[in-house]
Amino acid sequence: MSYLTCIASSSLLVGAGLSFGIAAESLDGWIDSVRQQHNVPAMSAIVFRADSILARGVAGVRRSNATVPIEISDRFQLGSNTKAITATLLGTFVEEGQLKWTTTLAEIFPELGDFMSADFRAATIDQLLSHHAGVPPFKDTDDKDFRSIPRLGGTPPQQRAAFTAWVLRGKPAGPIGGKGIYSNGGYTVAGAIAERIGRESWESLVRARVFKPLGITGTFAWSDSPDLNQPWGHYESRRGTRPIDPRDRDERIPPIIWPAGSVELSVDDYAKFLQLNLRGLQRRETVLLTSTTIQHLHTSPVSPPDQYGLGWGLQDFDGVPASVHAGSAGAFYAVTIIQPTRDLGVAVFANAGGERATAAVTEAAKALIRRFASAGGK
Repeated sequence: MSYLTCIASSSLLVGAGLSFGIAAESLDGWIDSVRQQHNVPAMSAIVFRADSILARGVAGVRRSNATVPIEISDRFQLGSNTKAITATLLGTFVEEGQLKWTTTLAEIFPELGDFMSADFRAATIDQLLSHHAGVPPFKDTDDKDFRSIPRLGGTPPQQRAAFTAWVLRGKPAGPIGGKGIYSNGGYTVAGAIAERIGRESWESLVRARVFKPLGITGTFAWSDSPDLNQPWGHYESRRGTRPIDPRDRDERIPPIIWPAGSVELSVDDYAKFLQLNLRGLQRRETVLLTSTTIQHLHTSPVSPPDQYGLGWGLQDFDGVPASVHAGSAGAFYAVTIIQPTRDLGVAVFANAGGERATAAVTEAAKALIRRFASAGGK
């Protein structure tokens, strides 16, 4: 089973454009045409500026073996787009003086002492959140990284602490501060850092420090009490898609990896988080972080700079700087693009994973950013 395999990359936004006509207020009809073209059960999309919503749309059904239509308030899994939320959480501790971007792992986990790999000891928060700390990828539950994890018991925070101690005793996957190695495991360590400083679970800290100030209602990774009236994820099949029952424990993202990819939000709530980032990148203050901190999250901390910020991918799209990311927990897919110089952003969700959903969501996101930029973007 594959989890969190989709990342920000230079190939994410290359090629393909769609030709279409849309109303400024509703994208329902157009989103439905994209959904049907790619045989995806449901899609949801939103287009926004820093202070307003330009358009939104939703189409399809919550699960392919039923007829209940999707609603705009329904929640989708963000997959690896969760990483920006975890980086934001650590940013709140930086602003309070409880952490620095240059704080090392040895300083945070002194009890590991000589047990921690000498290479990992010098890795910083900046390097960890930008995938330059050498933590192995832990990309797929069927790969050798996941198979090598010892059995971890206890609560999710206890599991994350045990995982962190275990992984930091091992050998880095690459040089610290060297070429970026995209790592879900690095964000598990980041979650353990938040839990160490905040003395609460990562989930509680996200709710209190990120969701509450922004007025967001979010959930995490098909919890122990899943809402069956929310969208079900789907795997791709030859005939279409196969729904995944959220009560199936074998299909849930392991708790240790939740800080890397477990948040579930509606497009409206996700837009609130993305608008926070747009405002900060425009050097405007926000209700959550200073513009300086937000700009830091969207900047590569290595020299020469590469395509990794802190929870964000960095690239040009149509010749304009953009912060981007894609995410999948196997049975959902999500893409976001924000361009501060255009005061423009989009997010598109699908309740399916696989090639068809990836194509549908990515093409829709690119088409929407181009359409609204040409219609009045800066």
